[in-house]
Amino acid sequence: MKNLALGDFKISVKTLQFLEPLLEKELITLGAKNIQIGKRIVHCTGDIEFLYRCNYQLRTALRVLVPIMSFNSRNSDDLYRSLKKFNWDDVLTVQSTFLIDSSVHSKEYKLPHFAALRMKDAIVDFFKDKYGNRPDIEKENPDVLFHLHIDEHKVTVSLDSSGFSLNKRGYRVLGGAAPLNEVLAAAMLQISEWNSSSNIYIPMCGGGTIAIEAAFIATNTPALFFNDSFAFKKWKGFDETVWKKVKQAALSNVVPIQSKIWAGDIDKKTLAIARQNIKNAGFQEIIELEESDFFLQTPVSNGGIVVLNPPYGERIDPEQLEFFYKRIGDTLKKNWSGFDAWMITGSPEGLKSFGLKPSRKTPLMNGSIECRFCKYTLFKGSRAEHVIEKKKGQA
Repeated sequence: MKNLALGDFKISVKTLQFLEPLLEKELITLGAKNIQIGKRIVHCTGDIEFLYRCNYQLRTALRVLVPIMSFNSRNSDDLYRSLKKFNWDDVLTVQSTFLIDSSVHSKEYKLPHFAALRMKDAIVDFFKDKYGNRPDIEKENPDVLFHLHIDEHKVTVSLDSSGFSLNKRGYRVLGGAAPLNEVLAAAMLQISEWNSSSNIYIPMCGGGTIAIEAAFIATNTPALFFNDSFAFKKWKGFDETVWKKVKQAALSNVVPIQSKIWAGDIDKKTLAIARQNIKNAGFQEIIELEESDFFLQTPVSNGGIVVLNPPYGERIDPEQLEFFYKRIGDTLKKNWSGFDAWMITGSPEGLKSFGLKPSRKTPLMNGSIECRFCKYTLFKGSRAEHVIEKKKGQA
């Protein structure tokens, strides 16, 4: 890790499937160089200040990794020998604790954790041979977290600079029945191209994640403002001065909100969870939260966007699903003309019965469920009438 202070180095940032282009845009904004997009990961280069910024500010990132070695390995013995040659003094001391997270896709390793065990042996033996003592494994809060990735014979070892999944913003103590991943919520808002100076409504708000992420975006608050216990702060060579500079620069760009963020839900228990999460995030003066039935609600403004995350089928009787989605579509058309509506769903059956034609569909993953994030432009009358009026206005 001593070399990290000398200039640019390789960085790999993990994300959810389909979010790679959004993450790329964020990385460019933060100053990334030499960007390459992979599957659920974006590679780039940057310096130590950039690394700190990534962890503190990225909204669509899950983990920020720093590759420290890469080589080809034929089998577990070859893996051990190659790893034992590395100078582990650069990243650990005998007093350090460490943990290895592994992702292995190779027929050479039938047991999932065997490669990680061999890496552990190599590290321990390096120190025992050199000092007669060894660093210990710590599962809960290690000083250094390694990521071991094996793709057939290609091995990459990285330092995990985050130490935890970056969707854990620190405000959500409670999540509701089916909490939405914070990274996914932030991505949805970015995909919608929501102008944070316009109003946003989140009916069926659940634990309030979308509303809270909207408040983060609208105020330009760093994504990890409430949870900055990053692994890099325990590294040898951690630069406290640079870290303070990164935080101060980010916080100096926080701005007052210019729009209305409204969230609501019909379920009292869910609403109580959302209220606590919003309070934890410090946005109770920014997000207007109330008990409401979406099917009876009318917006208090004349335009903006409405974002919906209705049940996909797991939380609703399949026989009622098509009727439920039809009601949503009917309600949007009746009460929300002048708005752009965005809805995420993993229910193809629900979409078929929705009654509105999306102008845009974006694939997303919500956990293991492949979803579609659909945009609907809401206007009075039929689509044909809307097209005719639009052409008249352009004449």
